Amino acid sequence: MSLPKLRVLVPLAITTVALFAGVAVALTTYLLISRHVEENAEAETRRLAATLSRALVQPVLRNDIWQGYQLLKAASEAVAEPSASERIELLVIDLDNHVLVSPTPRQYPTGAHVSALPPTMARAAREVASSAKQGLIRATAPGEPSLILGTPILSEEGEVLAILLASHPLGISRAQRQAVLRQLSLLGLIAVLLVALAGGALGVRLTAPLDQLREAIQRAPRRPQFPPQNESVALERLSGRRDEIGDLARTFGDLLDQIAASQELERHVLEAERLASIGQLSAGIAHEVNNPLGGMLAAIENRRLRGSLDETTKNTLALLERGLRQIHESIQALLNEARREQRLLAPEDIHDLELLLKAEADHLHCRLDWRVEAPAGCNLPAVAVRQIVLNLALNALHAAGEDGAVNIGSELHGSEWQIGVTNTGLALDHARFARQCQGPESRHDGRTGLGLWITSRLLRTLGGRLELRQPTPPWQTELAAILPAPPTAPSSPIDRKPPDTSAGRSRPEGSHAPGNDLSNT
Repeated sequence: MSLPKLRVLVPLAITTVALFAGVAVALTTYLLISRHVEENAEAETRRLAATLSRALVQPVLRNDIWQGYQLLKAASEAVAEPSASERIELLVIDLDNHVLVSPTPRQYPTGAHVSALPPTMARAAREVASSAKQGLIRATAPGEPSLILGTPILSEEGEVLAILLASHPLGISRAQRQAVLRQLSLLGLIAVLLVALAGGALGVRLTAPLDQLREAIQRAPRRPQFPPQNESVALERLSGRRDEIGDLARTFGDLLDQIAASQELERHVLEAERLASIGQLSAGIAHEVNNPLGGMLAAIENRRLRGSLDETTKNTLALLERGLRQIHESIQALLNEARREQRLLAPEDIHDLELLLKAEADHLHCRLDWRVEAPAGCNLPAVAVRQIVLNLALNALHAAGEDGAVNIGSELHGSEWQIGVTNTGLALDHARFARQCQGPESRHDGRTGLGLWITSRLLRTLGGRLELRQPTPPWQTELAAILPAPPTAPSSPIDRKPPDTSAGRSRPEGSHAPGNDLSNT
């Protein structure tokens, strides 16, 4: 059985506290009102008794019972309560302890002895008659809800002529009690409803941050990879609070960062293991790749030795040879087995790239504007530069897509050679650019993107860098590969290759001995 949630418990607790507080306030208010009414009733009875004691002097002296009856009747009706049991009772007792005047002769007939009266009234009459001081006598009895005041009726000489008894309900009357309770109940109900509504709104407001934190914690185990804390708007907003909820959010955010770092490390370890496995596999098949490469290079060299080559055939053979050697040098570079005698970048490499990329652009129905020229007198390795330009160009072509446009150009800035690649279509933001440069990124189709990662690594190896710049419309993305371009040394051993005399005659310019570059596989 699930326990009630805080969004229910908090309003319920507030309403319960408000209910008990309302009941306590109502009881206190009722007691204060009752006490106030009791004091007012006693003061009113005292004033009435003092007034009547002076007004009844002449009727008592003349023994005029009718006039006394009229006075008492008028006074009792003036302050009469709705209920007969709660009205003021007035009696005049003579010195012989008999009823002299009564406004209710049926209840208290004239001439009746005080012993027939209620005990409290009889005791009050006797106390007034025997009291040495001439004033009001207050008499109450436990359990009786009436206040009885007795006062003597004095002549002008100060002689006691009779005794006036005035009985008034003690405290609040039944009618007054019902009215007070009805008003307190109505006001209390309204107050409880208002407090309940305010408590519900306050409870929802107080528990909303906890609900957001709970949802974040519940979603966390189902995420394949935790995002950084600053990418979660709700968690960042909760972390800015200066209370216990903010402390919990910050602690949970730190936990997410630690888990994200652990997962990122695990991903890099797995990627490194995968790349190591690929390297081992590549090392195992390197011989199988280099053997046919050696045979094709030998076939190209044999065709040159036969002569009778037209210009088109020469260009085709040179293109094939450079492509095959790049395949070999790429394998050697990835296996960290490249020899020091790397071939330097030449204009033919730029021309080869133009031919390959224009064919790919035509296949993708994308417009390619090619304005790349190799800087004169530089010692940049051909394989690495070709790989860098090829990766950037292919990424741009695929990002531009059908009916898109790609612009590739180069220029020299002092000692730096900058290759700029701009494209339309999908834009590359700085966050994704940074992620792709830091490590391989998994694509939506399950494949791993290595283009920018390998490009940035190759540039760092060559002392260069890769920059994402702000494009000018209509271009959406602009990447710049910046390479150092120091001048070539005049006696560089990299440019010199010993002539091959094994065939008994010199080879045409630009040819190589078959198999020389493939012997150390």
